[in-house]
Parts: sequence; structure tokens; C-alpha cells
Amino acid sequence: MSIDLSGGSAGTAQPAASASSHPATGAAGGQDGGYGQGFGQQFGQQMAGQMAEAALQDPGVQAQLKAHAYERAQQGMEVAKQGAAVAVQELQRYVQEGPAGISVLCFLGGLVTCLVGFLGLLSITDSLTSPFHYVLNAYLTMFGLVTFLLEADVESMASLKVIGRLSPWVERYQMEVFQRANFLTELRGRGFFYAFVGTLAITQCFLCLHFLVGLWNLLMGVLCLMMSFGINPADHMQMQQQLQTQMQMQQNQAADAHLMAGYGQP
Repeated sequence: MSIDLSGGSAGTAQPAASASSHPATGAAGGQDGGYGQGFGQQFGQQMAGQMAEAALQDPGVQAQLKAHAYERAQQGMEVAKQGAAVAVQELQRYVQEGPAGISVLCFLGGLVTCLVGFLGLLSITDSLTSPFHYVLNAYLTMFGLVTFLLEADVESMASLKVIGRLSPWVERYQMEVFQRANFLTELRGRGFFYAFVGTLAITQCFLCLHFLVGLWNLLMGVLCLMMSFGINPADHMQMQQQLQTQMQMQQNQAADAHLMAGYGQP
């Protein structure tokens, strides 16, 4: 009688080997599936890019894009025109109020000038790279502060809750400016001062903050000089409005006459 001393290891070795072969096969299948998905995504992206490029090269699509861009540009121009018209109307309203309205416009211009100059002073690197521009910002800050003190209405400021606390300080330094620069108490002196600030800022760049600030100060200087010589800009604005109204009425009458003549034809 023979005794089996292997302990059954020979019989169980083959299933273990077969079992160990399944994970390897599964891992290989998973890797093949991942490669396939990555290749499919890359191929899909390439196809989408080619389709988009082909669509952009289509004359019909290009015409539609140009028409859409032109429509957007027209809408932007209309909004800009409406904003400009509102700004001009507000400017005319303040100018028609006389020196009091001009003072309000100069006060707003002084605040903006001081703010633009102060923002320029915050750039410390400009003091090394462009020192002249940095000095200009310092001058604009100082001139804007002087304009604020010139045109500030201390009584109106005192009636406000938060800003009213600054009214004694503003009144004190306002009197200092009036005493040390007496020529600024007159319209002619202020006109030359604002024109100087405007020409100083407007020559630095084109269509930038300094240019806009300079243009505004220059406009205020011209208005103050006109009023100092007895020329009221409000009168010229009213005359211009009357002429525009008359021209519009004449155009409407001519259009109505042309329309009636057209109806009278057989």
C-alpha cells in the first residue's frame, strides 16, 4: 500500500496558477480600455477643432460673425451717444445757472484732479522710472486740493452728517488760500489757473485719465474767462438751441410739403 506524502499540494497547484492568471488578464484589459478612452477623447477634440476651423473658414459663417460684431458695435455707439447727450444736457444746465453752476462743475473737476494725481503717487516705481511724470502727479494732487478749497461750499458741507465735521478745517484753509492767492477769488484769476492746470495735464498723453482731467480743467478755465469778460455762455447756448429748433421745424415743414405733393400726384 502506497502512502501519498504530498499533502494534496500537487492537486491544488494548478487551480492557483489558473487563478493567478485572471488578475493579470483583467489588468491588461483595464489598461487597454484606458488607452482606448484616452485615444477616443483626443480624437474627438481634434475633430471638434477641425470642424470649428472649417466653420470659421466658411464665408457664410464669417459674414454672420461680421454682422453680429457690427450690430454690437452699433449698439455700443448708440449707448455712448445717449450718454454723451445726457452729459451735454447736464453741462448746459449747470452753465445756465451762471457762476454758481460753474462753481459746482469746477468743484467736481477739482475732486477728480486730486484723485487722479493721488492714484499716480501710489506708484512708487514711477518715481524711479519716470520722475517727471511722478512730479506731475504731485502737482495735480496739490492743484486739485486747491480747487476743492476754492469751490467748496462750507455752509452746505456743515449741514451734512459725516463730511460736516470737516467744514471747520475746510473753512480755515479756504481763508488761507484766499489770503495768500488773492487773484483766485476772481473769475479771471480762476480761469487762468484752471487753464494752466488743463494745459499741464492734457499734454501728457492722449485719451487717458490725465488727458480727460486736463480737458475738463481747460474747459472750466475757458468758461470762467468768458464770464469774467462779460460773456455769458448760457446766452450762446440758448441762441444755439433756438437755431437748432428753427432748423428742425423748417426740415419738418419741407418734409410735410414733399409728402403732400406726393399725395397730390395722380
